[in-house]
Amino acid sequence: MCTQLQNHTWRKAASCNQVPELRYSLTYDQQKAELCVALLEGKGTDQDAGCHCYILGTLVSKSGMNEAQTELKKKVLHTLWEEALRFPLTEEEMQEGTLTLTLRNCDKFSRHSIVGELKLSLANMEDFGMAQWERLKTPEKEPSTGHGEVLLSISYLPAANRLLVVIIKAKNLHSKQLKDLLGNDVSVKVTLRHQSLKLKKKQTKRAKHKINPVWNEMIMFEVPHELLRASSVELEMLSQDGAGQSQVLGKCSLGLHVTGTERNHWEEMLRNPRRQIAMWHQLHM
Repeated sequence: MCTQLQNHTWRKAASCNQVPELRYSLTYDQQKAELCVALLEGKGTDQDAGCHCYILGTLVSKSGMNEAQTELKKKVLHTLWEEALRFPLTEEEMQEGTLTLTLRNCDKFSRHSIVGELKLSLANMEDFGMAQWERLKTPEKEPSTGHGEVLLSISYLPAANRLLVVIIKAKNLHSKQLKDLLGNDVSVKVTLRHQSLKLKKKQTKRAKHKINPVWNEMIMFEVPHELLRASSVELEMLSQDGAGQSQVLGKCSLGLHVTGTERNHWEEMLRNPRRQIAMWHQLHM
């Protein structure tokens, strides 16, 4: 289909509030035992002023779940990501592997929403190496990301050399691995790093471990402005049982050393001193 006809088709679909389409290409590297998803492009509408979008890839196989996501891109008629998503995967795991590509929006208030998703059974894939368009489906409900998500805001006060991290809440802490831990206390450990060096760590108060716990707690670090770009913040969601034993439920890291929304969040803070920037982040192990 030529580009002109694609544009006409998408404008017609967008006017009817239909689900957009996604282009992708799958390749497999036997030497690296790696699945690569490339040529990612979304046929979207540019009617949402200031809206950005990204693609989250989730690969489920015998060895567990792996996630990777693209960087945030300004949403236009055709949004192109000049990057690839890579997942470790052995040939033996290929037959039972399932790949989900989810297109998400991020508005100017840092609110994330799911536009649509595409589920691919790798055992049935016959067109490896071929670029193709497929219409995304609207999920019946927001899917669990496996380890859940955390909402937090960060801001930097240059005059006081203070980095403020507000742990707001978490959601979807209900994967099979976490089900038995419901009812335990859960807290968030926040570690400030400079490059690879751990500088300080602080921890929120404990909340009851339910599916969507809430903290609304601020943690403050003193960080000289000249060290800020090379610094990062690591979050660990911890579950404590009655005997005081801790178990890590998931973690994420904000800074310029990572990619996707975790890097974008840090960059937004650097560009907007004194302003609180809030975003949801995927928890992973």
